[in-house]
This record gives sequence, C-alpha cells and structure tokens, in this order.
Amino acid sequence: MRKSLIYIIFAVAATVVAGACKGTSGVGTETEDSLFFDSINVDTLYRLSEDTAGPRCHLKMCLAYAKGKNAQAINDSIIGSKIFIDEYFNTGNRSMTVQEAVDSFTTHYIEQYKDDYAELYKADKAWGAWYNCEYLVNTAITRTNDAYYLYTATVYAYSGGAHGSSFTIIKNIDAKTGKVMTLKDIFVPGYENQLNRLITEKLCEMNEVKTLQQLRDKTIFMGMEVYPSANFIIGEKDIEFVYSPDEIACHAMGEVRVKISRKEMENLFKR
Repeated sequence: MRKSLIYIIFAVAATVVAGACKGTSGVGTETEDSLFFDSINVDTLYRLSEDTAGPRCHLKMCLAYAKGKNAQAINDSIIGSKIFIDEYFNTGNRSMTVQEAVDSFTTHYIEQYKDDYAELYKADKAWGAWYNCEYLVNTAITRTNDAYYLYTATVYAYSGGAHGSSFTIIKNIDAKTGKVMTLKDIFVPGYENQLNRLITEKLCEMNEVKTLQQLRDKTIFMGMEVYPSANFIIGEKDIEFVYSPDEIACHAMGEVRVKISRKEMENLFKR
C-alpha cells in the first residue's frame, strides 16, 4: 500500500483540552449561581509531506468561554463573533456548544487546507513556502470596572502572500445579567451622528489634521463613512473604540484606537 503523503501532527494529546487562556485566571468564582470562565486549547500542525521543511498548516487556539449562570447566551455570541471564519465553519442552523464549534472548525479548516493546497504542492514543490498557512487565536477575560467582564479575542490568519491579517473581537459582558452589550444597549436612539462627529474629532486630533477629508488623505476612513467600531471597551471614565488593522486605515497604520470620555458623551447614555 502506497504511503500517504499527508501527515497530521497533534501537538497536544487530544484535539482539545481544557486549560487557561491569558487573563482568565481568577475571573469569576465557581458557584452554582455564578458566571465564570474556562478555556479550550488546540495546537495542531498539519504537513503536506514527510519533509519537515515542507509546507504546513498551523492551527492554534486558546478560546475562553463562559460557564454557570447566563453562560449559553454569552457562548452563542462568542461562536457567532467571526472568531470562526465562515468559510471553514457552518453551524447548519443548529445550536452548538463551544466544544462542538471548536471541533467543527478544526476539522473543516484542516480539510479545506488539504483540498486547497495538496495537489498544488505536488505539482509545484519548488514554491512550497507559498503553501504555508497559520491561524492563531488567543482570548482573555479581564475586568475594566465592577459592572463588566471584558472578553478580548485576538486573531491572526496567514494564507500566503506578503503578510497575514489580524483582527480583534471585543465583548463587554454585564457581570450581573450576562448580557453581551451593544452600542444600542448603552446609547439613546439617534446617537450615531454625534458619536461619529466625536470619533472624527478625536482622529483629527490624533493625526494633527483638521478635517475629515484630511483624515481620508491619510487613508483613514478613505472611501467610507465614519462609524463607531462594534469592538469597544467600556471603561470607568471613557469608552475606547478599537478598529482592527486594515479596517479603516492602510495596513501600515495597524490597529486604530479612539478613546472618548464619558463627559463628552454624557447626553448619549441611557439613564
């Protein structure tokens, strides 16, 4: 029987194991009625050949998830947050546990890599490095204030080319109710225009310009309207909007953060 050219190496004993992600230690107390957090870890390396210098696909995830009171709604939000890229992930219109979501994504990501690159590599082994892929996810749970848990996921994806892409997903979780907060939950209806103006003013100040057009000349919000990021951090005295690299500016500018004080937005908050 001809030996297969496809090899897979699991860097952990099983596909997923329980563990602790950065920033989760000590967050929440495990009691019957409490909300607390655990994590799932995956570290999988898939090679297209026996040659260890040949192309490979590396998938590494440290994914925090909620347990206890109100956990299901939080985990549904995490699963639907684009941590799992749609191309490699399909719930099939059914509810999934975080464990099931991780298993499904891992399987489909590796299978898609094999489908996309195995035949290409066999036909063109001189350019093996072009067929390397990597997908890295790390999550953290912290407290920015007494009212909220802050869930942060940082994702890096590389599938050939000059550089990979990265993005951040942020969720503010109400510590009492477990609700994942949106801007519509904290601001009054019609908040958009004033908030967009404040974001524009802050960005102008940060970039030493005076107008939106001058911001666009620096590639910020070029060809698009100003908007508040859905990834934001509710602090004691301010709210910080976090835009991932390439989201509103050129790649060289990296992540863009805009912090606006509560005082500047005081008439926008729901009472």
